[in-house]
Amino acid sequence: MTKKEMKATIEKLKMLQNGKAALEQMTEADCLELFGISRAQALANTEAALAKTEQEIFRAEHPLIGIDKELYEIAAKHLITVQERGDLEARNRDSEDFIEVSVWGLEAALKDAYEAGRKNK
Repeated sequence: MTKKEMKATIEKLKMLQNGKAALEQMTEADCLELFGISRAQALANTEAALAKTEQEIFRAEHPLIGIDKELYEIAAKHLITVQERGDLEARNRDSEDFIEVSVWGLEAALKDAYEAGRKNK
């Protein structure tokens, strides 16, 4: 991530934090009128965006190296959910930590990981 991209991501994080604070002050009726969704759903969406943005910043500050990088690349190559998620880190949220994957994607990822291990012996 370039310095310009990092600055923009930090600004996005601040905007989301402010948005969450504003949502917490809104009534259910306000959220339905403004966004067409419940207050709970608006907060959940904002919290998910916050978590993703915080993860982007963390990844930029702590890039993956070695086996962690290789495993992520294998998983992202074969498992679209991992690619969309952007990492293999635990987030301590069932909805984000337990993902659906196809058996053929899992098989391909495991085969690539096995072959990578064989090559590194």
